[in-house]
Amino acid sequence: MGVTMKEIATHARVSISTVSRTLNNDPRISERTREKVLRVARKLGYAIEPGSISNGKVIMFFVNNPHRSVESDEFFSNVQRGILQSSSRLNTHCLVQSMRSRRSFDESLIPLDLVDGLIFGGIPMPEPLRLFIPSIKVPVVLIGKYEGLEHYPSVNNDNVRGGYLAASELLKNNYERITVITGPTNVATFSDRLGGFFKCLKENGFSRDRVKILECKSFEESDGRKAIERGFKRSEREALFCTTDWLAKGAMEALREQDVVIPQEIGIIGFGGLDFCRQIRPRLATIALNPYLLGKIATMMLYELLEGNIEARGVIFVEPYVLKGETLLGG
Repeated sequence: MGVTMKEIATHARVSISTVSRTLNNDPRISERTREKVLRVARKLGYAIEPGSISNGKVIMFFVNNPHRSVESDEFFSNVQRGILQSSSRLNTHCLVQSMRSRRSFDESLIPLDLVDGLIFGGIPMPEPLRLFIPSIKVPVVLIGKYEGLEHYPSVNNDNVRGGYLAASELLKNNYERITVITGPTNVATFSDRLGGFFKCLKENGFSRDRVKILECKSFEESDGRKAIERGFKRSEREALFCTTDWLAKGAMEALREQDVVIPQEIGIIGFGGLDFCRQIRPRLATIALNPYLLGKIATMMLYELLEGNIEARGVIFVEPYVLKGETLLGG
């Protein structure tokens, strides 16, 4: 006789209805409860019945981000949305776990005895986590590009292309000097954006001597503000390229407090395409990304790997695009 939901409920110390909802991917079940029930079910050898909503596979989206939760980070919340919607359509259970940047990494955060596959993402990727990933025996797909993990299947923003597009927009507006406000250049996300940016400038004969780089320890709104407050001196026909929208937003606020008129006195372009770009005034011109699509593709790749399709091992880039705003002279 097979394991019953009642037995699972007894061992997990939850109600039978909670077990039923968990096994049917009910969104009302918390991640902690879902993980506990699924772990008990797997340990007891519960067999998923034919026709059940779940195919018995469990995946996890594990993200490192500096925000309080995935939901408070617009980019990764949209990645998560793509993962959850895709895993639901594939009849696969999906757990979500996040951690904030910190020196130590607690491996118990990842229930390796429960999950069949993992999707990792985060800026930055902490060193302990980066070193831990190669020890994982189940299939792994990365959201982003990380040093030492280049051989893993991954889905990436085409940051080089995005940087190129940002430079092209500034050249169209005939800016004579450019200040770049960027996150840490030892992070591939930002070095790639800068690489594409300077590639475009070089191809168009724009001297690097006319570009100043202000590197920040992080990439949040407060860093953009500090970059302006710490003695930024603008020139005629100058523009700012900020490698995240948050940096651009902070820079805009600091410039506004100095009575600098945007874009008449200085132009600004961001990177990300976050929702607030359309809401602030003037509307922020930016390079827009598609995090939902990153999550969707990553889930499809992981599912193929779980099915044994080694051809799903590869690297996919999602194309960015220019989102017009009001912070450049050309509008």
